[in-house]
Amino acid sequence: MAMPKKTKKIKKTSPTQQDRTSRKTIIDVAKCAGVHWSTVSRGLNPEKRHLISPEMIARVEACAKKLGYRANAMASALRTQKSRTVGVIVSNLGDPVHPPIVRAIEDSFAEIGYVTIVGNTDNHPLRQAALIERFIQQGVEGLIVATFERNDPGIATCVEANIPVVAVFRDPESEFIPSVRVDDAKAMELAVHHLAERGHRNIAHVGGPQNVSTGYHRYRGFRRACKSLAPTGVVPVAVFGAAFTVEEGQFACKRLLAEHSEITAIVAGNDMLAVGCLRHLRDENIPCPDKISIVGMNDMLFMDAIAPALTTISTPTAELGTQASSLLISMIKGNSASNDRIVLKPTLLSRDSVASLVPSRSSTPTTPVTPPAQSDAKRTLPLQSKVASNIRL
Repeated sequence: MAMPKKTKKIKKTSPTQQDRTSRKTIIDVAKCAGVHWSTVSRGLNPEKRHLISPEMIARVEACAKKLGYRANAMASALRTQKSRTVGVIVSNLGDPVHPPIVRAIEDSFAEIGYVTIVGNTDNHPLRQAALIERFIQQGVEGLIVATFERNDPGIATCVEANIPVVAVFRDPESEFIPSVRVDDAKAMELAVHHLAERGHRNIAHVGGPQNVSTGYHRYRGFRRACKSLAPTGVVPVAVFGAAFTVEEGQFACKRLLAEHSEITAIVAGNDMLAVGCLRHLRDENIPCPDKISIVGMNDMLFMDAIAPALTTISTPTAELGTQASSLLISMIKGNSASNDRIVLKPTLLSRDSVASLVPSRSSTPTTPVTPPAQSDAKRTLPLQSKVASNIRL
């Protein structure tokens, strides 16, 4: 009896394997364009395409598109020792202040062909340390960090790794790390003077953590403004939250008003804390601004749409990201920037959450208030954790 013939099994190749084996190379693009492969390399590199003509760039790009060519980033990194990636570390991407900063950074680096990788710490120091280590191991060419505490131990890790680092939004106050931030002290001075000009004299500060520059300098600015206004009768009080969150603002406002019912205005350390204060006032049926006025900080999205629309200090978040990117790009190119300190100007936005206590023109006017010319960045202040009544000026 005849044996059945064995059919030869044909080994099937997956689409992914086929793509890999047939992947076009830079040599294929060069042959298509009729140029040397180095010309293709320049034409597809945003940093070097200025070395060839626009017509040649168009020809190279057309051939690359026709062949479906994609540069092998891993091979390029091995050849050039450059990953063309940067790491960005933020505390909480759910905080509306961070996305505009990250977007500006991403846009700036995309212009030179870099990819931005973002890490989130949730304000945990150990998670920040792990992210810094991971980014260094991944071979990023630089870091932009928005989570540094004052005198942060993570700075030593970056210095030892000899990796370019820029601090943004928060300043670690280190001679080794350049920083870009808003003038936090000046922001609070603007807020206090805005309230004083409208007749408020019992003014409170609901501040954030004092181990970060944002909380620390904003409290300093509040104190400095109140000291300058002491002759007009301004009496300051301060209470601090453990974080810049709505919940902490609500708890802090509750503690504040339990001990200081005379308060007529609150300067919050940021908009989240301000919203927490508004929540507590609503729960206690205390009308804002009729009974208590509130000023926030950062001008987060929709702060003009809540009720009442929040008077706040605008932080130029996109500009923070752009300036930080410029610094890091310069450092990646080998320039020194360790002592650079870029401080951006805040702007007060007057809305509906501040009431005027100033009498009508027929009555005796209050003492006029003149904002200080500039803030003093050298004074030191004691750290506070609970309600500070009748702050010593």
